Amino acid sequence: MELWFDGNDRTCSISSVRIFMPKITLNSVKGNSYFCSGRLSVGVYIHNKTAILIDSGIDRDNAKDINKALVEAGYTVGAIINTHHHADHCGGNNYFQKTYPGLRIFATQFECVFIDSPFMMPLCFCSGALPFAELRNKYLEAEPSVTTDVIVDYKDQEINIDGALFKIVTLPGHTFGSIGVITPDNVFYAGDAIFADETFNKHGILFYTDINSSLESFKKIATLAVDATVFYHSGVAYELAPVAQKHAQRMIETKDAIASMIKSSEQGTSIDVLTQQVMQKYAIPESIMSFTLTKTCVNAYVTQLSLEKEVVLKMSDGLLKVVSQSLN
Repeated sequence: MELWFDGNDRTCSISSVRIFMPKITLNSVKGNSYFCSGRLSVGVYIHNKTAILIDSGIDRDNAKDINKALVEAGYTVGAIINTHHHADHCGGNNYFQKTYPGLRIFATQFECVFIDSPFMMPLCFCSGALPFAELRNKYLEAEPSVTTDVIVDYKDQEINIDGALFKIVTLPGHTFGSIGVITPDNVFYAGDAIFADETFNKHGILFYTDINSSLESFKKIATLAVDATVFYHSGVAYELAPVAQKHAQRMIETKDAIASMIKSSEQGTSIDVLTQQVMQKYAIPESIMSFTLTKTCVNAYVTQLSLEKEVVLKMSDGLLKVVSQSLN
């Protein structure tokens, strides 16, 4: 999930809820490892004329286009490995599961909850209350599917899919159960653990829900000895360390910027006002969805600053405020 989507002809528009996807083509990376072209680079590993997908696209239409490209190339779909539960990664599960009876879907235990019950996603964004109508869309709430194979949380491991061995790399941070997948060709599919330059440069703040875990995941990614990396939001890279280091630097800079915003208010500031300041600083387009996603990121940074004892949370006249420890 990118933090928000632009409205140009290649990306999503939250305000108008429309999306344009370029024609899907199958692109070789190395050996039997491929990705489907388009705004979203769905991973494909070919094994015995069967395609094993790494994520499944954003919705039914996107999945149909992916399937058409695969069928035209002579392949059927046998399994999906979901890197995490965001709708743009599992939104095609439902279509593939109905199209291919017996399809296996793999995901970590934490992510299964949201993949199987996608209503949980907008529900969480509304603190467990009935979600705002503006959050009930395909960008946050995928069609439900059934995870058939549960991957153990927070444990690097191998999974065997019909004789093909995939390495699962645990990379919490973007979501708590996020993983990356390394194919038998030593090609790394990063999910949203890190982003390609196009996404990284477009957004001042990226969507991460656990700051410390993200920083640890960036360190881990920097050490991976893989031959190529496929980014889900377009792009292939052959050197991971510089990409991971850029992400870590950006995250530290964002944390410092938010700490400075908090410190500038002697009486402390509310999460909503802090979110407003972040949206203004990073020129985030205004919508209820953008505000909700940005507020989630702000909460993550506030939690990290609190753990580092840089800020404290206090109640004041019925309002929850974040106060800098230097002013406390």
